[in-house]
Amino acid sequence: MSQSVAPPKVFISIVTWNHARCISQCIELLFKQNDWICGDNLLIQIFDNSSSDSTSQILSTLAAQKPSLNIFLNPSNVGFSAAHNYNAASFLATDADFFLVLNPDVALTEQTISEMVIGFSHNLKIGLVTPKLLRADQELRPLTPSVLDAAGMIITKEIRHFDRGSGELDQGQYEVSGAVFGGTGACLMISRDCVRDLEIVTPLEQDLKDVYPVDPPSPRAQLFDEAFFAYREDADLAWRSQWLGWLCLYNPRAVAYHTRVVTPERRSELPAFLNLLGVQNRFLLELNNWSPTLGWEIALRGIIFRNLIVLLGVVFTERGSLQGVWRAIKLSRRALRRRDVILKRAQVSANEVGAWFGRTVVINEN
Repeated sequence: MSQSVAPPKVFISIVTWNHARCISQCIELLFKQNDWICGDNLLIQIFDNSSSDSTSQILSTLAAQKPSLNIFLNPSNVGFSAAHNYNAASFLATDADFFLVLNPDVALTEQTISEMVIGFSHNLKIGLVTPKLLRADQELRPLTPSVLDAAGMIITKEIRHFDRGSGELDQGQYEVSGAVFGGTGACLMISRDCVRDLEIVTPLEQDLKDVYPVDPPSPRAQLFDEAFFAYREDADLAWRSQWLGWLCLYNPRAVAYHTRVVTPERRSELPAFLNLLGVQNRFLLELNNWSPTLGWEIALRGIIFRNLIVLLGVVFTERGSLQGVWRAIKLSRRALRRRDVILKRAQVSANEVGAWFGRTVVINEN
């Protein structure tokens, strides 16, 4: 794709919840994208999940200064997934070409969006593009020396997903583009056709109300699974995209900076509710996407051994997350129905999907 071509339109979806410390900086950087992606080609919608700090006041001030910002202040916290789904419905109602899921704690460089867009030209099967994320401090300033935050998402045969390179010093070891299992929801661009194809409208939505009684606003496009609320929903989207035949490209020429809060080694410091979601969503991730056809090794190491370790950990060291197991059970009927829908629509073989478990990247030759 050449920059002489008329620029596409990018719809940017941001969900805030008590992000007063960083939201102004995040938005200011959106208006500093290079000349190829700017002005009317950027549509920005921010959904605030009932922040209790000054985020809503900051957003209202910014909207007065920048009329192109569309702000939605929700009276309750409906979670990451439902909020982005609301924005996704707004995206589909426009003529925008790409949907950028962006965290408010991510700082873009001037070239980030244009480089992500260019990534889609590498292969017609590419439906998602993820950038090279480096760590930032609480004010979105790059760490020195540079520390990697994510170079795409990987998944292991234990059905554990990780951000590739997370926490490593950036020494140029992830400078080659290629297909990866998925991308972190902190900064992920999805093509319009891919958004439409990844939507899963599932029966038994009433089961959600038993766990999440607050109704999110409508309309919403069912891109992210709202049963996840937050945490691991990007891994669920990645696994679904693999079943449906969409590639996720890691493009190291697209660089951004992320303030990382949730890491595996910090689990003991995280809020109990987040840990509860981590347990709940591990099981939902499997219920939504796993199939026995993926092979005995994934079944043995992931479904049996790793789940046993998780359950033992919950019983003996993190009893506050027992509710997460119970919530997963209450949502299991709905999840299994989702899996039926996904597997019936699968565009690739189980062997192709299973090959991602333990693999890091497929190098792009173009």
